[in-house]
Amino acid sequence: MLFYFPYKHQKNRVYKCKISDNTEIDKLRRWVMSQNPDDNNSSHWWYSELPVDISLLYYKIASDKNIITMFAKNTNKSIDIINDMNEIYVTAPQKVISSDVSNTSDKIFYTRHIDGPYFLFPFASCYRVILGLDDNSDVVTCFNMIPQDTIVRKGDVVAFDYHREPHYIYNKNKDSNNGHRVILKIHYCIYPRWAYYFGKVLSALSIQYNRSFRNLFLFTLKTEEKYKNHIAYLMILSTQIFHDIEYYIGYNNISFASMMYYIGCQTHYNIFLLGCLLIHYLRKTTYVPENCKNIALKRDIIFYYAIYSLQIYYIYYIYFLFSQNSYYTKSLLFIYILNDMKYLYELT
Repeated sequence: MLFYFPYKHQKNRVYKCKISDNTEIDKLRRWVMSQNPDDNNSSHWWYSELPVDISLLYYKIASDKNIITMFAKNTNKSIDIINDMNEIYVTAPQKVISSDVSNTSDKIFYTRHIDGPYFLFPFASCYRVILGLDDNSDVVTCFNMIPQDTIVRKGDVVAFDYHREPHYIYNKNKDSNNGHRVILKIHYCIYPRWAYYFGKVLSALSIQYNRSFRNLFLFTLKTEEKYKNHIAYLMILSTQIFHDIEYYIGYNNISFASMMYYIGCQTHYNIFLLGCLLIHYLRKTTYVPENCKNIALKRDIIFYYAIYSLQIYYIYYIYFLFSQNSYYTKSLLFIYILNDMKYLYELT
């Protein structure tokens, strides 16, 4: 969320559970296979396009008590199902056994990415749930900020923040072929009861973005080869940029540093300088170098240390311009830079 204090540990936005009954899953998968999904390209059915009996079956699965309990236990907020984003997604056998999908936007799923762009939307979150309808165990979903590898088998539920959680998929066994991989993509909007309108606005924005992106995705599967590659490249690039900003900098860090800079400009510049230094040391006190796998923690330490150091360099540079003892100032600056390089190297 936008109003986030970086001295706090970043909350895990990946949740897991299993649904209570697989009977509906078996019925839904039988219907999907009766539609003869494509053997060469991925297939999908929007919730709104399903027959009445199948849509009721889908909604019953989406409303499963274990899924609702999973969200209630981890968020303790209002939960809305976003049916206009929900779909049945089928991966073709060729796509399961090979990640060589560079000619289409299917490659998005095999590259590090974030699904949505509304990372700074306040007070509400959109969660995507991946629910397996079969035991196809070749495709692994990696949440690389945690880091954690997950195989979604029959009845397994994995939920993650649609606009904030970096992830990608890869094939564990490229030489096997388990047929079509069928999953449900179910979406929920989570928000405090007092932030009702924030939740509704985020739902509407997420629906519009998901529809537009999906239509563009399908367009790349049907259009001419020379246009397909360019459009697919732009789609992949945009989602990778979303990912890299979060992975290496952090949207919450950008928003917090921006607020500190604005306050510093309105009051005194030291607010920005000391604010970044304070966050760096507060985060550093929770860092354990040995076997530390908290990528977000190391990212935050490096980010705030880099901002603070650049400001110190600038202060030294200004002092150097007006200092009569330039040799002494140069020596201090050189030593400080060496210490910084050594410190950042140890962190990475």
